[in-house]
Amino acid sequence: MKKIEWQRTWKRSGLLMLMAILLLAAVPQITKAASVRELPLGYNDELTGIKAEMNAGALYVPLRETSQRLHLKVSGTTDKIVLAGSKHSVVIVPSEQTALNGKKSTPLKTYVSAGRTMIPASLLKGTFNFGIAYDASVPVVRITSGKQKLSLQSFVEQNRTVLNKDRGKTEEKPQTEKPASSKPIYLTFDDGPTAHTNELLDILDQYNAKATFFMLGPGISSYPKAVQRLVESGNAAGLHGMTHVKNKFYASPASALEEMKQDNEALYKAAGVKTTLIRTPYGSKPYFTQSYRDKVLSAGFRLWDWNVDSEDWKYKTDHQKVIRSVLDQIETIEKQGTVPVVLMHDQKATLKVLPEVLKTLSAEGFTFEVIEQGSTPVNFWHDKR
Repeated sequence: MKKIEWQRTWKRSGLLMLMAILLLAAVPQITKAASVRELPLGYNDELTGIKAEMNAGALYVPLRETSQRLHLKVSGTTDKIVLAGSKHSVVIVPSEQTALNGKKSTPLKTYVSAGRTMIPASLLKGTFNFGIAYDASVPVVRITSGKQKLSLQSFVEQNRTVLNKDRGKTEEKPQTEKPASSKPIYLTFDDGPTAHTNELLDILDQYNAKATFFMLGPGISSYPKAVQRLVESGNAAGLHGMTHVKNKFYASPASALEEMKQDNEALYKAAGVKTTLIRTPYGSKPYFTQSYRDKVLSAGFRLWDWNVDSEDWKYKTDHQKVIRSVLDQIETIEKQGTVPVVLMHDQKATLKVLPEVLKTLSAEGFTFEVIEQGSTPVNFWHDKR
C-alpha cells in the first residue's frame, strides 16, 4: 500500500514539475543579458513602496501593484491581461509582446522581474493620460493623475530623507535572462525621427532586430508617436542635439550641452523617458574636443560614434553599393574581434538597404542589440566616460 502511495506522489510531483517548466518557458525573455536598475516610485504627492525599473533606457512598472495604486482594474488571463480605467482599457498579450486597443495592435515590450509582470510606464501615459516624470539625479519615478499639489522638485524635497536612504539600494542588478550573443551588432540610426521611422521599425520587427536611434529634438516633437513606439518595442533612444548645424551646436561647450539637455527634454515629453546616450552632429571628430567633452560628459552623458559607416546619406540611389560596403566593413571589424557599431540614417533610402543587410547578417548568426546606457562607449576619442 505504501509503495502505491509513493508512486502516486512521485507521479504528481513529476507532473507539477513539468507544468512549472512549461509555464516558465512561456514567459517572454529578453534576448540580451542586460542590467536593470530599480527605482523608487511615487504617485501624486506620496512616495509608494513600489519599485519601478529602468531597462534599456525605458521605464517599467509592476503591473498589479501599480494598477492597484492607480485604481485601475486588472482582469482577464495570463495570456490576455485586461487593464481598465473608468473610460479607457487596453489588452496586454505578453506572449506576443503586443497591446490591443480596440482593433488596433501595437508592439509592447513586457517582461517578468521577481515574479512581477513589468509594463512600460508610457502605456499608462498613452492609454490613461497619467503623467510620468523621471528625475535621474535622485533617482525617482513619479506618476501623477492631475490631483497632485507638489511640483516634481517639491515632491523630491518632501521625500529627500527617504530617497537618500533608498539611493544606495538603486544599484544595477543583473537580470536572469538568456546568455548574451557571441555575435552582437549595434545598428544605429541618426537624424530621426522622420516620416519613415515607423517603416524602419516595421522592417526591424520582421527580423526580430533592435536598434538605437540618435534623434534630433525637433523631429521628436514632430513624431512623438514614433518615438513612443520605438521605446515601447525595446529599441533604444539616444540624443543627437537640436539644430544639426555645426556653427550653432559647436559654438561653445555650453551650447553643445544645452542642445543635448533640450533634446532630452523633448524625449521625455514624447515618451516619458530620458537617456544618457549621445552622438554629436557629424561625429565627434574633429569638433568635439577635450573642453567640449569635459563639459558635456561631466553632466552624465555618454558619447557614441561608430566603426562602420554606411554612407547611406551619400549614395542614396546606389543601394547595392551601400549594402556591399556595410557587409564588407562588418566582416573586417568582426575579424578584429570588435563589436560592429553601424551608422545609418533615418531616411527613405535606408528602407531599400536595411532588409538585405538584416537578412544577410541574420543568416551569419548576428543578433541586433541596443546600446545600453551602462555600456562602455565607442567613440573616436576613446573617451570611456
